[in-house]
Amino acid sequence: MAIPPARPGRPGQPGRLGPAPLESEADALVRAKREKEQLGLELKDAEEELERVKARYDQYFIGFERREPKRERDEIRKRVMLLKEAFTRNAALKFRIQALHARYLSYERLWVRSAREKEEGTYRRDIFKARLRAKGPGEATPEAGTAGPVQSAAPPAPQAAPPRPPSPPPGAAGDGQLRALYAAYVAAKKQCGEDVSKLSYDAVARTVTKQIPELMAKYKAKSVDFRVEVKDGRAVLKAIPKV
Repeated sequence: MAIPPARPGRPGQPGRLGPAPLESEADALVRAKREKEQLGLELKDAEEELERVKARYDQYFIGFERREPKRERDEIRKRVMLLKEAFTRNAALKFRIQALHARYLSYERLWVRSAREKEEGTYRRDIFKARLRAKGPGEATPEAGTAGPVQSAAPPAPQAAPPRPPSPPPGAAGDGQLRALYAAYVAAKKQCGEDVSKLSYDAVARTVTKQIPELMAKYKAKSVDFRVEVKDGRAVLKAIPKV
C-alpha cells in the first residue's frame, strides 16, 4: 500500500512539516546583547589574567619565583587565541581583543628572549647581581631596569665617586633595585587580593632606605636584603640582615 505524502503543517505543530519559527527582532536584540555582555566579561577576565601572568614572570626574572610560569603562559595563550577568533560586530570589543592579542605577543617575545638569556647566563639582571657579589656592597652601581636584593651601599672611595646632585631622593642610589622590589611587592599584594590603590613607590622606597641603617646598626650587619613574602594571606616585605 502506498504511503500518502505528509501534509504541510503549521509552524511549531509537532508531527507536521513546515518552516521553522523565525526569531523576532526583539529576541535577536536580546540575544546579541547577552552575547556581547558575555564576551565582555570573558575579555575582562583574560586581560586581568594576562597581567597576573606578567607579574609572575616579573617575579621569576628578578629572582622571587624559582619556576618559570610556562603552564600559566600556555593557558593565557589559548584564551587569547579563542577570543581573537570570536565573532562580534561591536567595534569597541574588537579593538580590545586586538589590543589584548598584540599585548600578549609583545609579552611572549620578551618572556621567551629573557628566559633564553637567563638560561645562557647573559640576562643583564643576573649579570648585575653577579657583579654585586663579586665587588661587594657599595662598589656596584645599579642601573635602571636592573633588579636583585636591595642592599645598603657603603660610601664610595673619594677617587671613584662621581659628582652627585645635592639632596638626592630616598633610594636614588639603588633606584633600579627598589623599583623591582616595589613591582614584586605590588604584584604579590594583588595576588593576595589586597588593595594597592594607596601604595606608592616613594612610600616603599622611604621605608626601605630608612630601615637599612637602623638594621645595620642593630644587627651589626654589612648589608640588608629585602624579600617579598606572603604571610597569613598577606604580602609583606621581610628584611634580612647580612652579617
